Amino acid sequence: MASRRQFDVEADGVDIQSLWRALTKDKIKVLQKAAAGLVSEAKILEGNETVLNSLLYVSFGPGELSSALLIADQSAAHSSAPGLEPFTERIVEFDEKKHVLTFLGVEGGYMNLGFTHYLVTFKLDDFGGGKTMVNASVTYDLKENLDESQLLDGFLKLLRYYLDSVINYLQQKHED
Repeated sequence: MASRRQFDVEADGVDIQSLWRALTKDKIKVLQKAAAGLVSEAKILEGNETVLNSLLYVSFGPGELSSALLIADQSAAHSSAPGLEPFTERIVEFDEKKHVLTFLGVEGGYMNLGFTHYLVTFKLDDFGGGKTMVNASVTYDLKENLDESQLLDGFLKLLRYYLDSVINYLQQKHED
C-alpha cells in the first residue's frame, strides 16, 4: 500500500505564473541556473516540459552539496554509492488551470536506492500580492526491509532544496 508525505513551501514575491513557468516550460533552464551546484546535467529525452508523458533526465554533480542532500545517511540506503545516480522521471499530470504537476519516477536515482514506485506532485496556489504557496507531496512504495525514514528524509530534503532554489532564483530575478 502506498504511503504519502507532503510539505508546503511559501514563495513570497513570486507570482504563480512565474513559478509555474519555472517548474514547467522553463524547468531545464531554471534548474541548471538555480541549482547549479547540485545538477550537472538536465534534459528532455522525450516530448517537452509541458506535455504529458514527456521523459526528463537529471544527473547530479559530484560536489559535497549534492552528496549531502541526496540521503540523510548514505550508508543506510546504499553504502557503496558516493552520490545519487542519474534518474529519469515522466510527466504524468499537467494541469495548467489548477497548477498541478506530477512526475513519476521511472529509473535510476532513488528508484535504485529502494523506491519501487514514487510520484512527486507540486500544487501551486495563488495567495495574491505576489505570494504563491507550493504543496509538494510524494506518494511512494519502498522495497521491504528498508529504513523508510533515512531514504525518505533525503528525498524530501532534495525536493525542498529544489523548490527553495527555484524560488530564490525567481526572487533575485524579480528584484533586478
